[in-house]
Amino acid sequence: MPTAFADQLRDTWDAELDGLAGRFSIVLRSADVVAGRDAHTPHYPASTIKLAVLGAVLADRASELQDAFRRVVVHERFDSAAGGTFVLQQADDQDDQTWARLGDEADVLELSERMITVSSNIATDLLVERLGLASVRRFLVRAGLDGPIRVERLIGDAAAEAAGITNTVTAAGLAALMSGFADATLLSRADSDTALGILARQEHRGMIPAGLPSGTWSASKGGWVPGVNHDVALVRPDSAPPYVLAVCTTSDLDHADGQALVARLSTITWEHWNRWHGSPS
Repeated sequence: MPTAFADQLRDTWDAELDGLAGRFSIVLRSADVVAGRDAHTPHYPASTIKLAVLGAVLADRASELQDAFRRVVVHERFDSAAGGTFVLQQADDQDDQTWARLGDEADVLELSERMITVSSNIATDLLVERLGLASVRRFLVRAGLDGPIRVERLIGDAAAEAAGITNTVTAAGLAALMSGFADATLLSRADSDTALGILARQEHRGMIPAGLPSGTWSASKGGWVPGVNHDVALVRPDSAPPYVLAVCTTSDLDHADGQALVARLSTITWEHWNRWHGSPS
């Protein structure tokens, strides 16, 4: 991709972000990185680490580590990375369906679906507990992403966070991970298609997907907590090559404004990408 395109797109991103206080990281990839802005700046990841957990689940399935695919009992108490245990809070989650099954068994692939499509925290912690944090890290090491994406504790582990044990992502890392699913370089083609199918069914579509024309296919995973709005998506335009866009924002914007900002950056990227490829935007 010519440098002129990258420069023009980055200038337009910068114009949208002008005057805003915070850290704003953006990466556009196709076969390789096309354009970036503060691509390697670490951010608190919120739920975007669930993308790495999904990859680890599918990678363990491919390597026939059968423990990863037994049914697990749904529970809310987990080991803390700081020692002891903690209780995950249902009030901080958005998956009442899985919480209603406390004490019952659930299938690991079903939990993977809930982890992505409704961004379930309890499903995520159950999966990481089953796999082990070391297994998630091994997947990231094999992917060459153990620096850009760090998974050091479970979601809701406040004691670990207070002790400085936390998770981080970069826009470059998220874009590379999604690209690895898209081109089947991190998983088999079948497992990559499974991952993309789950990601295409996710229900929280207020960021990158919201900035695309209606009906545009995308597979995405966002994350948000107060002051944080991130999203990464594989986008397949009808009349231009597919691309991956990752946006990480850490700012003083409220959730609605943070979502709207990511959606505008998505629209800007879509318009430039399609215009450059000679397609109507």
